[in-house]
Amino acid sequence: MRGRHITLLLPGLAGPVSDPPVSAYLDVRPVALDRLLSRCVTESAAGADLNTTLAGCFGLQYGSSDAVPVAALSCLSDTGAAPSGYLMRADPVHLRADQSSLRLFDSHSFAVTQAEADELVAAFNGFYAERGWRLEAARPQRWYLSMSSDPEIDTRTISEVVGRSVDACLPRGEAAASWHAMLNEIQMLFHAHPVNAAREQRGEPVINSVWFWGGGKLPTGVQARAARVATDHPLAMGLAQQAAVSRMDAPVDAAELLSALEDGQTLVVNEVLDGLAQYGDIESWLDALWQLEQHWFGPLLAAVESATIDSLEILPCNAHCYRTNRKQQRAFWKRKRFFEAVCSDE
Repeated sequence: MRGRHITLLLPGLAGPVSDPPVSAYLDVRPVALDRLLSRCVTESAAGADLNTTLAGCFGLQYGSSDAVPVAALSCLSDTGAAPSGYLMRADPVHLRADQSSLRLFDSHSFAVTQAEADELVAAFNGFYAERGWRLEAARPQRWYLSMSSDPEIDTRTISEVVGRSVDACLPRGEAAASWHAMLNEIQMLFHAHPVNAAREQRGEPVINSVWFWGGGKLPTGVQARAARVATDHPLAMGLAQQAAVSRMDAPVDAAELLSALEDGQTLVVNEVLDGLAQYGDIESWLDALWQLEQHWFGPLLAAVESATIDSLEILPCNAHCYRTNRKQQRAFWKRKRFFEAVCSDE
């Protein structure tokens, strides 16, 4: 691809589900973002969430986020070694009793050290040694369960469950009952562990369970449309490694990105809004949106208008792609639209 092109993956751009809607909280409009999306071409994009959209950027199509083999790909980026068999994520979580249900909180809402992770993982491996399973804490917040075969259960991604009751999101399938029982065992095992006794004394959320998700084997035929990927996201890093394309660290702002830009397409993954939208943290989301307006959307609009870049694509992970360039930004007759209205259109 000739010229310099940017694809900005920005999950959470539409904002948290809220009542009143996001637009009611915007006392000051993000003018650059509104302008970029008002004067763009809207196209269909593979993927309706972060995982399936990322997979689509690398030539992989999955019907749902649950089907993406996140564990194998993120393990590749975390360890540098390609897993050979079936792998599941078994991430540490805090389950909080809320009236008649248990709500799940992931490591975005609490800190966990590598030493704590290793101790809890060792307890798990000792308890389930006879099953031949092996749990590994490749990162404090990302744990991996190696299995000899597909357990044939349907799971929900952890991003679908955060802040919600786990009851409707537990594993489904023929073996569901045994997995539900195992989750109860893990809760009892971790509840009695010294790691959690110490955390409780310090007033920190206990790590009282794991969440199984993202199972599968490492996919083949991974091909990137982009010449390079700018990201710190573990799934995107694994996809880039599997596709053998170059990766750079996620830039702190558009100025850093533009200064390092080369010919071809650069895929940028910015997930700053994603977790805030999932947890419904409207105030923090608004703060983050304003930072993006100042340090990303404003400079990118200027780069498009000056033809410093030849095109810009924004992917909010909603099954749509919003593409613009200098010619489209000069289309002054186009009706002004707010970004949240554009993102919510079917």
